[in-house]
Amino acid sequence: MTLPNCDEIIELIPAFVLGALDADEAARVAAHVAACPRCRAEAESFRDVMGLLPYAAGSLDPPPHVKRQLFARIAAVSENSSTYAVAQPRRPAARTSLPGRWFAPMLAIMLALIVGLGAVTFEARGRADAMAAELATNRQIMRSMEAQIAEVRQTAQTAQMQLAASQRELNETRIQLAASQRELQEIQASSSTDEQLVSFIAAPQTVSQLLGTTERAPEEASARMFMQPGHNRLVLLIYGLKSAESGKVYRLWLAKEDQAIAIGTVTVGPDGVAEFVVDAPEPMDAYNQVMITLDEVDTAAQPSEEVIFEANL
Repeated sequence: MTLPNCDEIIELIPAFVLGALDADEAARVAAHVAACPRCRAEAESFRDVMGLLPYAAGSLDPPPHVKRQLFARIAAVSENSSTYAVAQPRRPAARTSLPGRWFAPMLAIMLALIVGLGAVTFEARGRADAMAAELATNRQIMRSMEAQIAEVRQTAQTAQMQLAASQRELNETRIQLAASQRELQEIQASSSTDEQLVSFIAAPQTVSQLLGTTERAPEEASARMFMQPGHNRLVLLIYGLKSAESGKVYRLWLAKEDQAIAIGTVTVGPDGVAEFVVDAPEPMDAYNQVMITLDEVDTAAQPSEEVIFEANL
């Protein structure tokens, strides 16, 4: 239900909310607002709007020109208000529908404040938009830099993988080179040995003697020794002999005055050929017998009964 004087009260609500009414008017408006839902809603709405004004522009300092315009408007309104107060004759105090001579200046001041705050807010929003655009640009630059860094890292990882692969290939090449060098040294040593062997066999003072075979020797087996009078060197060439079975070896013996001396073991290759060069403890003239036996690996005290080749010197 709307009370008869609602229109008059609604005009007073802004001043009531601002606390600008005198005690009697404030009491009259408060009593009406408490009883009238329409005016109470209007007062609460105006109070909510006034509560938001301090936050309209944030904690920004208005530009100088906005301050100057704001204070100029306040001064102009105050001057007009003073002139109006002097020009008008004093009338008896009576209740009226207007809030008093101060209400118009007050509204003018409020409007000036709102306009000033609006200008500050507009400028602040402009600065915020500029900062947001700058932030977006910086983010775009950062994303581009991150992409470049990722690309550089990927390139570095690829280079590291290629370097590791090259290092492995280099190590393998070094291993192959070392093996080739060893093989070359072995070939050179073998070639040198072969040259010495050929030179020893071809020397005029070299004596050649064929060793006799026993029943334990294969039919196709043969052995020949080469030596020089007064020289300790002995060269033995064997053909057609099978490799020694597991746990046994072919051993060369030199004997003198019924005493046999083990000179060394003879290794037969897969092709049945063996070349054996050894220097005896004494010149070959000191020995009167040579033989090759098939002995146990760990037995070298005396020849076994398995004599393969033998000859008297």
